Amino acid sequence: MPDSDHLSSAIAHRLHQHYNVHVTGAPLVEPLDVQSFHLHDAIGDPYRITVTATHPALLTCEDVGGKDATFKIAHDDSDGIRQWAGCITHFDRVGRSNDQYTYELVIEPHVARMRLTRAFRTFQQQDAPTIIEGLLRKHGLRGQQFLFKLRRSYPVHAFRLQYGVSDWVYMRQLLEQEGMYCYIEQGEHGDVLVVADDIDHYVYVPTLALPCREASGLSADEDAITDLQVRSQTVQRAFKVADFNPASAWERITGEANVAGSDPTTYGTSYSYGTGHLDQAQATWEAQLRHEAALTQQLAITGRSHAPAVRPGRVVRTDATLPEAPNGLVVTEVTHTGGRNKAYQNAFKAIPCERRFRLPIDEASWPRVVGTLSARITSPGDYPYAYLTNQGHYVVRLDLDFDPWNPGGECVPLPLAKPFAGKRQTGMHFPAQDGDYAVIEFRDGDPNKPYIAAFHHTSTYTDLITNQDRRMSLNRIATQGGSEMEIEDWKDEEHLRLSTPHSGISQLTLGHIVDPERQKRGEGFELRTDAHGAVRAGGGLLLSADAQAKASGLQQDTDAVIQQFDAMQARVQTLAASAEASKAEIADLQAENAWLKNELTGLKQSVIALSAPKGIGMVTPDRIMVSAGKDVSVASGCGFHVNALKRFTAAAGEKLSLFAQKAIDIFSAEGPVQVQAQNGPLALTAAQDVTVSSVNGSIMMRAQKEFIIECQGAFIKLANGCITLGAPFDLYWDIARFQRKNAAQMHLGAPAFAPTLVPFEVSCEAFRENTRLGRSTSPQPAAPDGASALTSGSDVASNDASASTDTFAPNDSPDSPNADHDAKHEPKLPPAADLSVPLLLNKPVYCNWRLRGFTHECSDLLETQAYQALKADKSPMTDKSSGNPILAGYPNPTAFELAYDERFKTLQVTVRIKIVPVELLKTDSGGKELSGPDGQKESVPYSSDVHYKNGLTVGAPIEGGYVMRYRDATGPAFDAEQRKQQVENVLNAHRSVLILDGCSKEAACGCRVTVHFRVEFLLAMGDANVGDGKKIHKTIFLFPQTERADAGAWGEQNVVSAGNDHPGQFVPLLASNVMAHECGHLFNFPDEYWEVGGSVHKRYVKEGQLDFVAGERLTGQPVWQMRSADNVMGYGANKRLSMQSDAAPNALVQPYYLEYVRRHFCTLTHKKWRIGYASE
Repeated sequence: MPDSDHLSSAIAHRLHQHYNVHVTGAPLVEPLDVQSFHLHDAIGDPYRITVTATHPALLTCEDVGGKDATFKIAHDDSDGIRQWAGCITHFDRVGRSNDQYTYELVIEPHVARMRLTRAFRTFQQQDAPTIIEGLLRKHGLRGQQFLFKLRRSYPVHAFRLQYGVSDWVYMRQLLEQEGMYCYIEQGEHGDVLVVADDIDHYVYVPTLALPCREASGLSADEDAITDLQVRSQTVQRAFKVADFNPASAWERITGEANVAGSDPTTYGTSYSYGTGHLDQAQATWEAQLRHEAALTQQLAITGRSHAPAVRPGRVVRTDATLPEAPNGLVVTEVTHTGGRNKAYQNAFKAIPCERRFRLPIDEASWPRVVGTLSARITSPGDYPYAYLTNQGHYVVRLDLDFDPWNPGGECVPLPLAKPFAGKRQTGMHFPAQDGDYAVIEFRDGDPNKPYIAAFHHTSTYTDLITNQDRRMSLNRIATQGGSEMEIEDWKDEEHLRLSTPHSGISQLTLGHIVDPERQKRGEGFELRTDAHGAVRAGGGLLLSADAQAKASGLQQDTDAVIQQFDAMQARVQTLAASAEASKAEIADLQAENAWLKNELTGLKQSVIALSAPKGIGMVTPDRIMVSAGKDVSVASGCGFHVNALKRFTAAAGEKLSLFAQKAIDIFSAEGPVQVQAQNGPLALTAAQDVTVSSVNGSIMMRAQKEFIIECQGAFIKLANGCITLGAPFDLYWDIARFQRKNAAQMHLGAPAFAPTLVPFEVSCEAFRENTRLGRSTSPQPAAPDGASALTSGSDVASNDASASTDTFAPNDSPDSPNADHDAKHEPKLPPAADLSVPLLLNKPVYCNWRLRGFTHECSDLLETQAYQALKADKSPMTDKSSGNPILAGYPNPTAFELAYDERFKTLQVTVRIKIVPVELLKTDSGGKELSGPDGQKESVPYSSDVHYKNGLTVGAPIEGGYVMRYRDATGPAFDAEQRKQQVENVLNAHRSVLILDGCSKEAACGCRVTVHFRVEFLLAMGDANVGDGKKIHKTIFLFPQTERADAGAWGEQNVVSAGNDHPGQFVPLLASNVMAHECGHLFNFPDEYWEVGGSVHKRYVKEGQLDFVAGERLTGQPVWQMRSADNVMGYGANKRLSMQSDAAPNALVQPYYLEYVRRHFCTLTHKKWRIGYASE
């Protein structure tokens, strides 16, 4: 055929193409006839078809506007080539003629209407695809109207805020930020939104191959590319991002990516900060996304064609030579045009199909929150106190958010900005309560990074400082409980007050003191409470009423005190000199002066100095006690007056000395006066007259041996029942009558004196400075001291039937030639180099050793060390929520009792365990306990990995939606006595004893101690007190079931998950040795497994990592193992437990399990002991 015929055929074919618009539901007999159209379609945007069409009918907006419509490009001889379904978003009537009307309308896909809905909305704990799907469904799109084709796993975002943009803009922002794109394709039921993220989500089938033919008029009857151009630009060589994650505050997380390799057409590194990543993997992805987006813009291929099949996302192959796109092109944007008088054609843009398409990253267009937003603090139910997390974060409801949320779940917990927040928990924090008005700011202006910046008062909760009641000068801090700090600046009324309503208003006021009505009631300072009070100063305390103008002196200025003391000491010195001249006992003034100088002056020691220039008064309706370990010295410049309305007593351990410069008066108004020298002489001496008189009674004088009265040589002597009168001169009888009668006698009564001085004792132990005194007055010591060596003596035979059959006890005769009768001098050999290495025992010889019994409470610490926990495949364990590495092996304290029985030479090692039955219940986000289909509360098995993140407290919410409650009883299958026997049977299968090290008999030494591990299970319903006053070494929560127990939580039954096919269901395990394993930890045993965080011995930890080389080297050695299949502290714990009482334990206990008992026994006995074991 000639070329002219080809051209004519092609023109006829193109002119026969026609276009129409079908409107669903409109009153139209036939479709709208298209005059012209312009259709723009691009990846990441809804297509837009602008059509000029005619129709004979008069149509209104109500007839057509908003209705579904289909635009079709069709051939006369076919059912159609291409069609676009959507809805009419614009409709205009622009002209009319005699037989038809002209209209302009815009057809867009249904998702385009999302541009019309501007919203403020929060999203929680959702990934981007889930948020996008929710938005689509909110606009009525059904599942067949959108399709997700995604390769990447998308992170779950704790919080996202749609801030004042339309739903379409927000959705496209998510696509841009997450590395996704979208395009519209036509499905069976209309337009379908496809969301994709990789090159294999381009449209490859059916293959679209278009030849490249310039518009020369030749072969115009076939679809072809008529123009093709390639444009390129230089883009960044790499991208770097960084951000700060407060949840991982130890580092600033940075990431860098270069996906172009050494492409010479790239240049430089672009840096972005605040990209919102939370860990290193996300940082690397953010950098990679930005570089992929830049490379999408690096190379642009534009062209024109006559193929309606060219559309966004479509892969097109051509015969043109394109070194930049050897595998074809993927169309990113296309514009279709045509009409009655214009042949159809399109113009497109494309990139090489081997490149991932990314939407341009335009961070400047992303919404930013300028200023602040308002919010209210929330809680699950009007909490009386702050509802906050263990990080101190609060839940708020943003005032812009009207979506339905459960109380206390309206937002992720937000941190509170503070005037200062430092390390070691320093800073300020006033807890906020439900309903408080919060001011929300956003870090970097990013709507996804909110925090609480401040709080405002409202009309509901007004400000604490207003112009009412003259409060404009008041500075005040007030808490919810009524505690306050108040600083008043009003002239002449300045004061500071710190108060709390507890204990009848306990408060400290400085300055101007007022009452609640702000009326003056004093000035200076006041410290008061209705409860107890204490003032302590370890370095010394000065209580002074001496003035120190405007705090101009030193804090420890005791000059006024010392001046008063010095003045008085000078006067006392004079008085003391007089007393000394009179041979009276005087105070040690030299010691007093030294004390004043070296201790009281300047508060050099822990003393209390009281000083007041106008006097000190002390008064109480009860008693006053003064006690001193040394001297009590009282000096008065005038009088020293002591008045006692009943009794005045003074007692001295050695001597009571009274001296008066002038006179001493002793009066008793009614009762007797007694002067006694109970164990020595009594001397009454006067320089002048001595008068002894009885006004209304008799004078009786008595002596046991002799009574002598003498004056100038004359005397009367009464002794041995005789009276002797003697004088150097005359004897005069001035009497009226002298009578002589028979012999008579009289015996006057005398007080009964104690034969010895009754000693006294200071009751306060603090005054016992002599340690020997403490020992001599103490009861029997808890353990023998160093002097309590092994002693000789005959053993007390045991009545225990088992004692005679004990293979470790000496059983040969005392007459045996190998018998050891010199135990008190053992050990005689040098000590072993390593006492911890167990010794293989020989048959014991007789030994006459003895050791006193004792009971002692021991405390210890697990010999473990923190390390990076590993899974069974040796990959690191990380926290599921934060991604941080998990550390295991922290050393925990232990406590147990050692009781040595000297009769049976047995050491009982006891742990008393208080067992509190509890259960773990599911709760909703508000903390309300959930019920199952049977109406019972949903109880779940306890797992240490899941539930013990922040500790266990009965009644407190547990992360993940749980709460722990007390149980009234244990399960019917739990027998505490049976479990006790099972545990003790396992732990006491060690076949070992403690043997004296260095004994001359060596491995045959008969100085041996049997070790018996003992547990006491004490059930405590509701955490009641148990144990009859004995020390409780450990409290254990007992759950009905446990998936993984730990040292503080056990299960009546151990279970495992039923798997993903049966979520939430658990399968019971057969009874095992787990409880014996956990009790082993209480005796200070480490784990003998490392998988999933076992607390192995610290010798297997090196620089925070497990040392598998050491583990291999020590395998099988008599030391704690890194991993054991049979030992009870290893995987022997999981071995099935026989329910028969006489069954032998199937989990092994090795001799070195006695190591910690051995150490404590060595300390308590001051002897060196080793672990001895018998051969199998």
